[in-house]
Amino acid sequence: MVLHLLRRYLGEYVHGLSAEDLRISVWNGDVVLKDLKLKAEALNSLKLPVTVEAGFVGTITLKVPWKSLGKEPVVVLIDRVFILAYPASDGRTLKEEDREKLFEAKLQQIEEAESATLEAKSRSKQGSLILLQPPPENSWLGSIIATIIGNLKISISNVHIRYEDSVTNPGHPFASGITLAKLAAVTMDEQGNETFDTSGALDKLRKSLQLERLALYHDCNSLPWKIDKRWKDLSPKEWIEIFEDGINKPAVDHGIVSPRALNRQYLVSPINGVLKYHRLGNQERNDPEIPFEKASLELSDVSLTITEEQYHDWIKLLEAISRYRTYVEVSHLRPMVPISEGPHLWWRYAAQASLQQKKMCALTLHMYGYEVDIDFIHGCSSYRFSWDRIQHLCQLRQRYIQLYASFLQQSSTINKSEMREIEKDLDSKVILLWRLLAHAKVESVKAKEAAEQRRVRNRSWFSFSSLWTNSEDASVEDVSVEGAADGSHLTEERLTKEEWLAINKLLSYQPDEELMPHSGKDMQNMIRYLVTVSIAQAAARIISINQTEILCGRFEQLHVSTKFKHRSTHCDVVLRYYGLSAPEGSLAESVCGEQKVNALTAGFVRSPVAENVDWKLSATISPCHVTVLMESCDRFFEFVKRSNAVSPTVAWETATALQTKIEKVTRRAQEQFQMVLEEQSRFALDIDLGAPKVRVPIRTCGSSRCDSHFLLDFGHFTLHTVSLLNIEEKL
Repeated sequence: MVLHLLRRYLGEYVHGLSAEDLRISVWNGDVVLKDLKLKAEALNSLKLPVTVEAGFVGTITLKVPWKSLGKEPVVVLIDRVFILAYPASDGRTLKEEDREKLFEAKLQQIEEAESATLEAKSRSKQGSLILLQPPPENSWLGSIIATIIGNLKISISNVHIRYEDSVTNPGHPFASGITLAKLAAVTMDEQGNETFDTSGALDKLRKSLQLERLALYHDCNSLPWKIDKRWKDLSPKEWIEIFEDGINKPAVDHGIVSPRALNRQYLVSPINGVLKYHRLGNQERNDPEIPFEKASLELSDVSLTITEEQYHDWIKLLEAISRYRTYVEVSHLRPMVPISEGPHLWWRYAAQASLQQKKMCALTLHMYGYEVDIDFIHGCSSYRFSWDRIQHLCQLRQRYIQLYASFLQQSSTINKSEMREIEKDLDSKVILLWRLLAHAKVESVKAKEAAEQRRVRNRSWFSFSSLWTNSEDASVEDVSVEGAADGSHLTEERLTKEEWLAINKLLSYQPDEELMPHSGKDMQNMIRYLVTVSIAQAAARIISINQTEILCGRFEQLHVSTKFKHRSTHCDVVLRYYGLSAPEGSLAESVCGEQKVNALTAGFVRSPVAENVDWKLSATISPCHVTVLMESCDRFFEFVKRSNAVSPTVAWETATALQTKIEKVTRRAQEQFQMVLEEQSRFALDIDLGAPKVRVPIRTCGSSRCDSHFLLDFGHFTLHTVSLLNIEEKL
């Protein structure tokens, strides 16, 4: 299993993995892979217009304590993952080798989808057989495996993924990157200390995930890094010198930072956090106040800063991604010859691509509930489905399935070149479908051959046994064997439950007792899942082209908690403080007092237990002081106008998507409100709103000073619903 996982997951990303070396290393106890080179297709799964120029993995260490399995953890260490990515070619000026790389990447994606589909199909077939077998945890080997997996220790450190782009925004090269100092997962005890759990480690799981210095940077007007050799020829020491600076916080006595990491412009400043997960064992799920599973995320400080130049670069990048996705959707229609050699092919490609885009837009509008003429959709697709086209595709399908089925059977007469030529002109989804049909054909042939062989064997056996039995018994046996050959009877020798208990007793292992089922009333009160998110403080800033702060929003002590019970959901939100400011001063700020210590305290319950309502909402909101500063508003609107001018396409697409989303939400809200009226849903509200207090500075004409203020106090708003049943009881 270890070899399979290493070769499967690492083999897709790195060069030079030897199966024999891995096998020897695994049985020696430590697998240490050093100085690995990443493949150019390592980031293809992201489906973004990027390609890996070079990549490096310092060490991958797998420590397996074979002599003390079940007593010491299996450790997986990954250190120094460095990736340099460039924009992928758009296909207009592709060389032959670039086309081959794209084609290989296309085949890789198809093979991944093919493997995933076959594995899912295999699991679904074995589902009924697995139910007949004892659970892995109820055996000695199963308990050892559960202990190993439950105590698995994983650490990923010193990660730097950098993307350099001099094409997307002409004249303004930029570089974006993600850095991670450490991500470590360990098993912990009740006090939060690292430990090794031997008592049902996989049944009652307690894990801690430590996050250190996760950051996202974007350097504007940054030229690509220049070196005196090819990136692929760098030594491990050179990789470390170039990429490692800036990942970890510089030490006090070694504060020297390389020029490459100096003046780094962070979009997301380094974040530290802890994710804790705790799952109770089957025997511990008795207290209704303790959740079966609990996950809590704690972040200390989150800081987001975006400058106007960064914003413009990202708009251009989003525009390039949008073009790339459009190109990918019609890439299978694109001619493989230059325009000068086949202009008519390119005119046909333009027509086909336009019609396909119109069809997709029409289908999208139809999906969102807009009325679209179905004849228009059919007309858009009719260009591809003439009778000649259908006949040609049917012939291709038959030929491809025949070729791929022969390939699966490892036939020596397979013509791979013909199969590859067919794959170049077809969409990936079509190829995947045809491959699955070939698998089904091979399975059908194998099943028929196996059934025929069993039938022949059984007939030869019965011809011999007929000398010893009468014809009536032989006919009965023949009928049962024929049924077994047809698959109607599957008899397979398995260990009985008593035999499994005897084996466990022989190995001195006592399986856990079954969980006692709770009553229906108890199950309603049991907390199945509890998810909490806590952020100590967070801030987001927008910086203008002149390095002047436009807006700054921040909040403190946000705590979100969600409980999932059997049929109800509880969500609580607590926010201590929030504010919005500009260089001229505060624009909005929450104000707390003795009665309201938090800016927001809210709770929502869906299907509350033992209450005659469908949902209830309670909220206490502190007053907010708002100051209207026209200079700040004008500065923000100017920022938006300049950004829209950078890329009208993205601005139009964003506005269209936002309008569609708003219309969808509005329509959904209307439907929900109509359903509430029809079903007469019952709800409870308890709202205590300290309404905003607005201050508008007033200046006289020609004066820069504020002579007076206009104050507007919206007062205090309270909304509380009372159940009719409570009124009737009081009456």
